[in-house]
Amino acid sequence: MKRRTLSFLVVALFTVTAGMAAQVNAASQEVQKQNLPSVQAQANASQPIPVALPTQAEIVMKGGGKRDGRVVQIDEKVQQLWIQLGQEKRSIPLGQIDKIVFSKSAVVYRSNGVQLIRGELPPATSTQAKWNGIPMSAFELKDAVKGQAVVNLGPPVVSRGQLRGILGVSKDRQFFVDEMQFDVQKKTMTIAATPY
Repeated sequence: MKRRTLSFLVVALFTVTAGMAAQVNAASQEVQKQNLPSVQAQANASQPIPVALPTQAEIVMKGGGKRDGRVVQIDEKVQQLWIQLGQEKRSIPLGQIDKIVFSKSAVVYRSNGVQLIRGELPPATSTQAKWNGIPMSAFELKDAVKGQAVVNLGPPVVSRGQLRGILGVSKDRQFFVDEMQFDVQKKTMTIAATPY
């Protein structure tokens, strides 16, 4: 009789343990499902935003002078901007630049390669976005000829909510850059862009 009771207790113990393990496993899977949007949001937070640089820019110098050309390279390490006008390519120290103003009537390329004249295209919205404190390393010029670039705007540059809005806009519109400025000491930049 004692042996049967002991066997019954052992079987009951295994049954309860197996049931608890199944509940823990189910709870763990539920927590993972609930965390999935959070993980996806973090992945989106590092998703670069495509931006387009018009092919003509005016570089306004801190001393008051101006230079014209196409922005073909921004070198964060040596703090130089490279512009091209015709066949001539020259560098300008970032510390000497007040701002870069991109032409509103220049050729610009969408990320899908479609060429447009910016002045002939009405903006999708009249609201210009201004992104301050972007690390220079977060900006990458992918195709200098077409002015195709990407910028990583994850926190702390913009909040997660703002980033979701920017990503939503960039799904069916392209941000065209209006102006750029550099803070050489902080190794950051400011970009003003309008979605088209």
